[in-house]
Amino acid sequence: MYDWLFEGNTTVYVLCAAFAVFLLLVWWQIRKFLMLLGVVLAVVLIGLYALLDRTVETDREQLVRKVNELASAVNARNVDALFENVSDSFRSPRGEDKKQFRATVANYIQGGTVNNVRVWDIVCEGHPSRDRPPAHVFFSAKAEGGRELLAGCDTTFDYDPQRGWRLKSIRLLKPQTTEEWSIQP
Repeated sequence: MYDWLFEGNTTVYVLCAAFAVFLLLVWWQIRKFLMLLGVVLAVVLIGLYALLDRTVETDREQLVRKVNELASAVNARNVDALFENVSDSFRSPRGEDKKQFRATVANYIQGGTVNNVRVWDIVCEGHPSRDRPPAHVFFSAKAEGGRELLAGCDTTFDYDPQRGWRLKSIRLLKPQTTEEWSIQP
């Protein structure tokens, strides 16, 4: 609900800075100490907002971090780290459970089919909340290796109180379509 307060929204910084500049200009014209005090207050608000942004991780920020952690684990060829962020109730588009999907992914990574994954344009649908899982996250990805694959990723994450957000499902879509890639092990 108040995620804007913790997510470092540029608009908030710009508004506070504009207010500080406005008060500084007014102070320059009338030389009243109260205006200078307002400038100091605006700068303190900017600092407080930056502190909140650094110290509180919102559900949206955690989901973005988790997507990046998944990609980093693939790039490090660390299947264990990858599956720390996969839910026990995971289901692949082909109906594989977590254990079966882990074997498929391990074959791709260890066999050199996938050496590197880049992700970008990570977007969380709506306002993700651990009180109202699941969360839907969309992003673009490029897998490089023996085969290259460019895909839109449509994912669902569940919230686990001990481990945070974890991947529950993923669909790989052909770029700029809703048609799924048919990927064989």
